[in-house]
Amino acid sequence: MVRVAEFELETEALPVRNIQILVVIMLVCIACYVQAERLKYAGKIGSAIQLIEQNFVEERDPQELYYAAMDGIVSRLDRFSEFIPPAKYEQFQAGIEQEFGGLGILVEGPPVAQQITVVAPIPGTPAFRAGLQPGDIIAQIAGEPTEGMFADKASEMMRGPVGESVVLRIRRAGEPLEFDVQIERADIQVDSIYGDRIRADSSWDYFLKEDRRIAYIRINLFGEKTVAEFEKALAAIQPEAQAVILDLRYNPGGILSCAVQLCNMLVDKGVVVSTRGRRDIFGSEFRAKSEVQLPLDIPMVVLINQQSASASEIMAGCLQDLGRAKIAGSRSFGKGTVQQVFPLDNDQTALKFTTARFYRPSGKNIHRTEEMNEEDEWGVSPDSDLELKVSDLQNLYLNQRWRRNGDPRITASPEQPPAPACAGDPQLKLVLDYLQAVLDGSHRSPGDPLVEQERPAAQITAPLEVAIP
Repeated sequence: MVRVAEFELETEALPVRNIQILVVIMLVCIACYVQAERLKYAGKIGSAIQLIEQNFVEERDPQELYYAAMDGIVSRLDRFSEFIPPAKYEQFQAGIEQEFGGLGILVEGPPVAQQITVVAPIPGTPAFRAGLQPGDIIAQIAGEPTEGMFADKASEMMRGPVGESVVLRIRRAGEPLEFDVQIERADIQVDSIYGDRIRADSSWDYFLKEDRRIAYIRINLFGEKTVAEFEKALAAIQPEAQAVILDLRYNPGGILSCAVQLCNMLVDKGVVVSTRGRRDIFGSEFRAKSEVQLPLDIPMVVLINQQSASASEIMAGCLQDLGRAKIAGSRSFGKGTVQQVFPLDNDQTALKFTTARFYRPSGKNIHRTEEMNEEDEWGVSPDSDLELKVSDLQNLYLNQRWRRNGDPRITASPEQPPAPACAGDPQLKLVLDYLQAVLDGSHRSPGDPLVEQERPAAQITAPLEVAIP
């Protein structure tokens, strides 16, 4: 009887094991199917590349075909998404990290200039020590003529391993012959924080020449070193500063967390920014952490323009919504999306694409989609009494002003003629007048007709006072 009972138990247990095995097999099959669904397009792309490589009338590099395929994929997303190939990967990383091996020279080329032209050498760099001057034409780089060469190609050729040299052939106004300059590459540290003008020792003076009560800090980008640079600038202006101007014009953005940290130094409470994505992991809310490093009672104005985008809009929108600063200039760009970089394998390539949108503390939208117009809600707009649009010519004057003020050979020269207040920058002049009125106790409300009568004078006369070097 016992043996019969044991046999019955075994026969009853067999179906249970079979079911367990079947379940495991089904799970494996489902996993394989899901994986196959995910990879089927990758397989099709690989097959297409292989077909082209084997049968196209001319030989094609399969790696180049792969890069082209990746470019095509991200082109269907949005204009802020991109595939980063090895040729751009190092340059992309250098921009975020704010350092690279090179000469330390800003150049421009076609169509802005007919040939590769020196905008300005970065103070303290090999190019600066070699005596390169704004306006110098670089006729050759390492023996290669620059006729028809674009600025990004020239920059790529001048960068390279630290310690190695590159020879530039220079054509300088007033010099009868071209001459060669051999410059050794160094580790170039790129500043993201600037003051009003640079001193002879390459340090920045953060106080306006027109009024030493007012500090001026220009943030060029939000990189890995910007937080430390901003802390240094805030320390440099205290306790003398009675008012502060933050200039975010032409700031394209950068690292989201960097903008949040800068806001933490200026506000003591409230939401700095929030993000929302299709997946919950990309949604978050950043709140101020009471890490204020500038007294809250110091008046502050933030300058923006149509090229202020992304992280600069986060900062401007935060300071405006939380009542910490007035906003001046013109309406910002309207880029309210967050891009994340996903490295691919180990071949120095990456995908950068949009994973979320960010919103101001008030909940207002920043991102401007293609179907939106001027009447829709997007970007950051100046306060009504500090709004001033400028022309392309006036923007050219502004860039010339920044170049002059960033070259110690010019700012330290005793022969430099005195310039009118904020020459070449009517938006800064408008902010200067506003802050002086606040500090002197004579500020009028935006509705006062006298304010409206004063504004056109700054808009019309200031650009005409500029002496172009």
